[in-house]
Amino acid sequence: MELILKNDLPHQVKAYTSIANAFSLDVILKNSLYYQNPALLLDKHALMTYVAQVQKENGIPAEYKAHNEIGNYFNLDVKMETGTGKTYVYTATMFELHKRYGINKFIVAVPTLAIKAGARQFMEDGYTRRHFKDQCGYGTELDVLVLEANKKKKGKNAFPGVVREFVAGSSQNTNKIYVLLVNMSLLGGTSKLLTDTYDYAVEGFYKPTEGIKATRPFVIIDEPHRFSKTQKAYEFIEKSICPQVIIRLGATFPEIEAGKGKNKVRRKDYHNLLYDLNSFQAFNQNLIKGIAKEHFEPINQRLDKVKVMSVTSKTSVRLNLIQRDAATRPFDLKKGDSLGIIAPELEGIVIDAITNNTIELSNGQAKATGEEFSTDIYSSSYQESMIRLALERHFETERINFSRNNKIKTLALFFIDDIFSYRVSEGQEKQPYLKETFERLLTEKIDALIPTLAEQEQDYKAYLLASKADLNATHAGYFAQDNSSSDEAIAQEIQEILYEKKKLLAIQEEEGQFNTRRFLFSKWTLKEGWDNPNIFTIAKLRSSGSENSKIQEVGRGLRLPVDEFGNRISNEAFKLNYIIDFTEADFADKLVAEINADLSEGFVINEEKILEVAAKRKMEVDTLFIDLLTKKYIDHNKNIQTENTGKFFEDYPEFAIGLQAGKIEDRNKRKERKIRIRPAVYYELKTLWEAINTKYMLHYEKVEQESFLLNGLLDIVAKGVLADTYITSRRAELHTAGTRATTQEDSGVQFAINKPLPYSEFLKRISRQTNLPIQLLHQVWVEYGKMNTIPAEQINEQSAANFVKLFYDWKVENLPGKFSYSKMNLPVRATALTYSDGTPKMEITQGLIGTKFIEGSPSRNYLYDVYAFDSPLEKENLLAGGIEEVVVYGKIPKGSIAIPTITGQSYSPDFMYVIKKNNGEKVLHVVIETKDVENQTTLRGIEQAKIDCAREFFQQLTIDGYTVVFNTQLHNKTIREIIDEV
Repeated sequence: MELILKNDLPHQVKAYTSIANAFSLDVILKNSLYYQNPALLLDKHALMTYVAQVQKENGIPAEYKAHNEIGNYFNLDVKMETGTGKTYVYTATMFELHKRYGINKFIVAVPTLAIKAGARQFMEDGYTRRHFKDQCGYGTELDVLVLEANKKKKGKNAFPGVVREFVAGSSQNTNKIYVLLVNMSLLGGTSKLLTDTYDYAVEGFYKPTEGIKATRPFVIIDEPHRFSKTQKAYEFIEKSICPQVIIRLGATFPEIEAGKGKNKVRRKDYHNLLYDLNSFQAFNQNLIKGIAKEHFEPINQRLDKVKVMSVTSKTSVRLNLIQRDAATRPFDLKKGDSLGIIAPELEGIVIDAITNNTIELSNGQAKATGEEFSTDIYSSSYQESMIRLALERHFETERINFSRNNKIKTLALFFIDDIFSYRVSEGQEKQPYLKETFERLLTEKIDALIPTLAEQEQDYKAYLLASKADLNATHAGYFAQDNSSSDEAIAQEIQEILYEKKKLLAIQEEEGQFNTRRFLFSKWTLKEGWDNPNIFTIAKLRSSGSENSKIQEVGRGLRLPVDEFGNRISNEAFKLNYIIDFTEADFADKLVAEINADLSEGFVINEEKILEVAAKRKMEVDTLFIDLLTKKYIDHNKNIQTENTGKFFEDYPEFAIGLQAGKIEDRNKRKERKIRIRPAVYYELKTLWEAINTKYMLHYEKVEQESFLLNGLLDIVAKGVLADTYITSRRAELHTAGTRATTQEDSGVQFAINKPLPYSEFLKRISRQTNLPIQLLHQVWVEYGKMNTIPAEQINEQSAANFVKLFYDWKVENLPGKFSYSKMNLPVRATALTYSDGTPKMEITQGLIGTKFIEGSPSRNYLYDVYAFDSPLEKENLLAGGIEEVVVYGKIPKGSIAIPTITGQSYSPDFMYVIKKNNGEKVLHVVIETKDVENQTTLRGIEQAKIDCAREFFQQLTIDGYTVVFNTQLHNKTIREIIDEV
């Protein structure tokens, strides 16, 4: 499979364009040496003006704007929540800065080797290169130079090769961006890799730092909370590399103390914060998965605890076993001793190290003097229950994901504390207990699940049987110790988990057999920097006791999933199952508090907002304020009462600025809700449902007949599609004072790089990305060639990319009404509501029809047994379903119909109705698209184009024998009015 990147996700586009907009050609000076970036003029007034403008456009709160400043370099900060595509954004930033300002020397600094591996994989992968070069039209490639720890060799001390290439690379090469990828441990500290003096020089520099500094680099810092400004790595970047610009991107930033005495406060260390995509925005906009946390209460209720009393020496520590019904018992343990000496539940946990006031345990925890921890959570029975629960949630999700038209490979991640409970150690004959337990419970679960499968789920049954036939193939682990292992099987597991994301996401191998590997085990090693979009369950077997950011803890599973063809699924709500022990029972509350604490001063309702909502609801302002106050939604100072936000935003969604209800769910506090499809109601909608799920092809015959498309395409070509790629030389002379080359102004030459495509391949590339017939494209170029000379060297990749980009803009502006649909002869497939044989499914994924609920039973003529909705307008429609003329109605599952449109994106409306006509016949079908905007002019061009396509699609459906009326419902129109019109 191939992952498919999108270049039009608004939150990502806004992030990297915000960075680019903080500069201007007015403050960029030409480089004087061929290997340098252009120089940034630190004009504080100009740069602060650009920063202020970007912050105004992005609504950055005043409290963050107060931290704007410019020092010896230009610092820019971008905050993006975990899972929203930070690596994509900083990669796009490099392309955009190169395109606008000619910057092509970047250093990407990351904290760990795992993050380094992930960044390298993304930037070097073929799908990434094709995406930025062709789809985005940059026509440029990244040369990713990965700095690794030096392995000493005998003989000459050679200058690090990747640094040599980075320094010597020409900044005049318009087709290449040089990226030096480096992890924190190589930036100063004990590493001398960049500070040693070597036997050979590059451009006269014998120290790597001197050469890197001379390139005037732009530095990008990933995970800035790991690079505090007082840290050695950051100081090394500042003082030894001396970048012109530092761009920091992350979900979390370091905290610093400001003020003194009573006025001392802790705040985030932001400087020139350009974009703030915080947690509640990411959850509310469905940019990441929601979270459902779950835990078991203690098994025996004894609640025995162990307390760290004192460190008696560098090798010994005293611990007390505190029991409710027995005397406290002291134990003196040494480094290497097992805590199983104290209680059987703690078997397998070893003291790894002892410091002045802490002990470090083999489960990754550090326990300080005076700290207590429960023994119950370490018992094998408690742990077994957690595995069983994780498997239960995994298979619930997997079964739904497997029944989709485009299946989603469903993965689960288990964090464990002891590698040898999973891996076989050398000389060990007995199977590790955790591995053995997991495989036993997995077999039990598969055996229990198979008899419940419907006749239509034979594919899933085969997948489960393949899993059972080779249990070892279903799971894999990655641990820090694995890096030094010589075991080939372990090496293959590491390769797949760390570097072969696409393989892990595939349901089938290239040879056709099932790829059942979907359960991953790790000992806190897979943290920041590692992610997989299809993690749907995380189980923390034995608590980490971590006080880290709660978002960071679940971050490995927050990304939106991709289907079996690599498409990112962004039009529905997904949940991450998060299984923990009872000591973290308040996880959900802490997570919500953390998210709301990130809201700055925006969690106060201002007067303007109250006036706006009162006018929209046609209420007196005082009446609205008193209602909010009486219901304890706000206090007298207009602060939102966080404990009532769920009910507040449900009653007044216009004020919804915090975390929406249902995004963070505590399953221990809330009964699981399933949404069932009512078979009798479905059969009333069956004819309509099958009709609108019939596959149709979008084509442009009407346009071709009118020569409209031909003329439009000629206009596109005439705008300047054809382009040469140039490379510029700089003549250099040697100075007697050294070996540096300097540029003489106006002394260079410029050549076009002659890399044409074969004409047939040129047409095919455009056709594949636009769906335009090759014959028509050939006609366009023939017509254009009659009046213009077309140089052969301009039939190249850049020209093809230019054409595609302009064509998509042209379509939205010019093609409404100039296209048609035709029915395709394709076999019946499963849908969101039915199996492939046309029978209705029992249940539907809740996220497909809405994230909020209306309590009580729906009317008898509604398709589902629960009312679920997303917008206030949808809620009104659901409650208005009792209209006499409505026989049956239902919410159309998100993204389930997929009507092709001229925008290149598919489209799916919101509601479907069967309406009884005046003569009593049940022959009229109505499909409705809801838009919570005031009027037609408020719709964006792309949205309007999609609606125009849907209207044409349903007209064709009616011509083909299925009567369907399509309507757009705006905020100012009720469902009653629409039905009356029909």
